[in-house]
Amino acid sequence: MAKFNLDDYETVEVRLARFWKKHPEGRVLTDLVFHDERRFIVKAEIFFTREDIHAVATGYAEEIVGASPVNRTSALENGETSAIGRALANCGFSSEGKRPSRQEMEKVERYQNEPRKPIPVKEKPAQVFSADQLARAEALIEQVTAISDMEVLRAIWTEHGEILDAKVGKTTLKDRINTRVKELSA
Repeated sequence: MAKFNLDDYETVEVRLARFWKKHPEGRVLTDLVFHDERRFIVKAEIFFTREDIHAVATGYAEEIVGASPVNRTSALENGETSAIGRALANCGFSSEGKRPSRQEMEKVERYQNEPRKPIPVKEKPAQVFSADQLARAEALIEQVTAISDMEVLRAIWTEHGEILDAKVGKTTLKDRINTRVKELSA
C-alpha cells in the first residue's frame, strides 16, 4: 500500500484562491452528469474569462454516498469540490508533481483503509403473466423447435418481447429461442 503525506497536497480552496487571483473574470461551472441513490459523478469546467465559449479545462469526480463521514450527508458537494480541484489541476493550478488535491488523496486514504463495497444489484421483481400470455408463450415455445430461419426467430423475439420471460415448465420463450439459435449456428 502506497504511503503519502496529506500535508504535501493542497486543498481545492487554495487552488481556487490562486485561480481567482490570476483570473478574477474567470468562471467555474459544475454539472451533475450522473447520479443514482448511491453515487454522484460531477463535471467541472474552468474558463479564464466570462466571454470564453469553450472551457480551458475540465475535471470529473465520483463520490459514493456514505463512503466517509462527510459523504453521509454531503457526497454531492464533496464530488463537486473534487471535480473543481481536478479541473484546476488540468489548467495548471496544482503544486508541481502533485496533481491530485488534498481531497482526492483523502479519498485514496479512505479507500486504502476501507475498500469500496460493490454496488448492490437490485433484484428485478418477478413478472406476473396472465393465463393468456402463458398460453401464447407455450404455443410459441413449441413452434420455435421447428423453426430453422433466424429471421423468423428474430421476429418472434421482437413481436413477443412482453412474454419472453414467461416460464412454461422449466423454460422460457427467451431460453428456447436462444437454444434454437445456438442449434442453428452449430
